[in-house]
Amino acid sequence: MKVWKKIAISFGILVIGVPLAIAGLFIYATSDMCGNEVYTEVMSPNKEHKVVVFQRDCGATTGFSTQVSIIVSDDELENEGGNIYIIKGHPKDVSPQVRWVSNKELRIERSLNGSEHKAESSWGILNKVKVTYGAGGS
Repeated sequence: MKVWKKIAISFGILVIGVPLAIAGLFIYATSDMCGNEVYTEVMSPNKEHKVVVFQRDCGATTGFSTQVSIIVSDDELENEGGNIYIIKGHPKDVSPQVRWVSNKELRIERSLNGSEHKAESSWGILNKVKVTYGAGGS
């Protein structure tokens, strides 16, 4: 009976442990496949924040995307997706003009048309930055 118990435990480890180990290795190996390439940065008037327009590349099976994040001016852009605006296409082709209207308002010079993957209207929790969209300099 002891032999069967050892065989059952070994089989259980094999059936459960090996797939978990393989899944863990896959997640570890693919977790940082994406990278960001900064296209432009614009500081807010009071120099507290900056808006970063960048290309996010996640490998050969994904297309180009242009993304926009607002971050604290002393921070570097993290290896993550844009927190304000995401559209398909390379920044050299589709990058919107961005400008600070004030310390608390960012203007993205592109009208929304439904093709955006993300288009937030604000950023932040306590001291929110309002984000507006539209073509032209209005």
